[in-house]
Amino acid sequence: LCCNVGFSCVVKDASWTACTQTKKKSTWASVNIPIPAGWDGTIVGGGRDEYQIQPAAEGAKVMGTSLYCFMAFLPDSYEVGLHDVAKQNKASIFACDSYDVFHSWKSAKAGWDTGEATLSNTDVFINVWDNMLKSGKFLTADWTVKVDADAVLMPDRLKAHIAALRPPVGMPIYLKNNAMDPGLGNNGFLGAIEVFSKQAVEIYRDNKEGCHVSLGINAGEDGYFKGCMDALGVGFMVDAQLFNPDRSPGACNLGQRAGFHPLKTVNNWKCCLDITKGIEHNVVYGECQM
Repeated sequence: LCCNVGFSCVVKDASWTACTQTKKKSTWASVNIPIPAGWDGTIVGGGRDEYQIQPAAEGAKVMGTSLYCFMAFLPDSYEVGLHDVAKQNKASIFACDSYDVFHSWKSAKAGWDTGEATLSNTDVFINVWDNMLKSGKFLTADWTVKVDADAVLMPDRLKAHIAALRPPVGMPIYLKNNAMDPGLGNNGFLGAIEVFSKQAVEIYRDNKEGCHVSLGINAGEDGYFKGCMDALGVGFMVDAQLFNPDRSPGACNLGQRAGFHPLKTVNNWKCCLDITKGIEHNVVYGECQM
């Protein structure tokens, strides 16, 4: 069994059998990779795949719901205004039990992944995660939540969602966060709002270099972190209503959701927050009339 998703255990010759990548998975696409030339090619084992964690049994202890949230935003970009409006309103990550804010930067890869609609910003977020780990605040909370600047997180709703899942105490878990078609929603894990148990983050902290070496940085940030967690044996639970992508702030009247994304202007971001509070606004063709 190979640790990484997309790898197979393959016979090279009579004296050597090893793991080699046979499928490249990124946020939106999956591409087969041929077995290296000259190898025997017999596949004797697959790669570790994702697995679902079941709710705790009735009467068993469940994990708490305290949240440490963090955001990374790009200076001198529209994200500055989104950060500022969230902070001014003590909303999104600023309403979590604890939080951190980090600066990001433009990815060294200026273009878009071929045939895919996601910027390769994995290298940026590996560094952001390194800074988050150095902060150490994640150790004080049950869950770590990475939130994009253009997402509106409702921490109290997320806590209610987590409680309803009944996650078993002490388990390394990430949450699948959407109900989109698997091919469109990164098999249930999109990067705008990523939720991990403390135990999952600790496992990542202790093994992150292996993920970096084995997975590289071409899968997109959410594809990378999901692949890493799967490879490290972190299980998932499903919160299909955590959020679903919708550019219109009108979707923010959906009380069953714990987050909304993408709201890329200060006007629409604040409009969305208002709507979650019961303040009515007129939304026309995805733009809030405030």
